[in-house]
Amino acid sequence: TAALQEETTVEQETERETVDPYTLPYMIMVNRAANCITIYENDGSGNFNNPIKAIVCSTGKEEGDTPLGKFSTLISYKWLRMVDDSYGQYAYRFYGSILFHSVPYFSQDKGDLEWEQFNKLGEAASLGCVRVCVADAMWLIDNCPVGTMVEVYDNADDPGPLGKPEMIKIPEDSPYKGWDPTD
Repeated sequence: TAALQEETTVEQETERETVDPYTLPYMIMVNRAANCITIYENDGSGNFNNPIKAIVCSTGKEEGDTPLGKFSTLISYKWLRMVDDSYGQYAYRFYGSILFHSVPYFSQDKGDLEWEQFNKLGEAASLGCVRVCVADAMWLIDNCPVGTMVEVYDNADDPGPLGKPEMIKIPEDSPYKGWDPTD
């Protein structure tokens, strides 16, 4: 979850005007129980029936850390300090202090990734936010305008129509383990 002090943000992006979510290109469905996101495309009539992208994620490690329900994207940040003093890159708020963001970093340095947390993508591991790799965090911000619908639900038996992608793991002995390999 994000720190409550807004002055700690770096390069805060401008909040964009929201529009009717049924006119936006995508809807984001987060399967909390499966730690998987499915992106659905708008068919032009306000229906989101066509799954186009699956993203592996990590939701809250404790039941209820990541809230269930319907939300919408609100504002994005290049870097954001989290409540545990870690930093999320490409953070996108969708409910209170709950965001989509990269796996945490120890500092605002792209070479200071909490690599052990990266290797937990696909399992519950966060304090409530929805963690994804850098490439997927950037994709969400670049393609899903403010106001994009987000639904968080539970279905442990079905990750979604595109399945749950496999995420690469960072070897412990890698000299580059401080870097997100998708960045």
